[in-house]
Amino acid sequence: MNRDKINTYLPNENKWTGISITEDAIKQILFLINLNPDNIGIRLSIKKSGCAGFRYTMKLVKTSELKKEKNDKEISFFYKSILIYVLYKDAPFLEGVKIDFVKNNINKIFKFYNSKLEKFCGCGESFSID
Repeated sequence: MNRDKINTYLPNENKWTGISITEDAIKQILFLINLNPDNIGIRLSIKKSGCAGFRYTMKLVKTSELKKEKNDKEISFFYKSILIYVLYKDAPFLEGVKIDFVKNNINKIFKFYNSKLEKFCGCGESFSID
């Protein structure tokens, strides 16, 4: 991972500390990746959404989606045994995020925790960072 390039996209930050993923989330992500032999990892990003501004997204990455040339607007790295892709422009929003997989009654969802968030919408799905 090119930490120097990431630092240029992180205002007021001295270094990229990355993300953390709980054991429950790692197990679920690996389960989803292994459902299809074409899956190679995940892409973490943010999307404009909700009343507060943004929400986190996570998508499976397939080998057929990758360009033959490396995307210079994106970093890729391994967290444990999970290949993760992040666009440089999304890195400040993902800095320090903890991903968990929680079971609440019959619901099972990935939860993103970030201590730098300033505002949440009422549903808790969208956020903003000042």
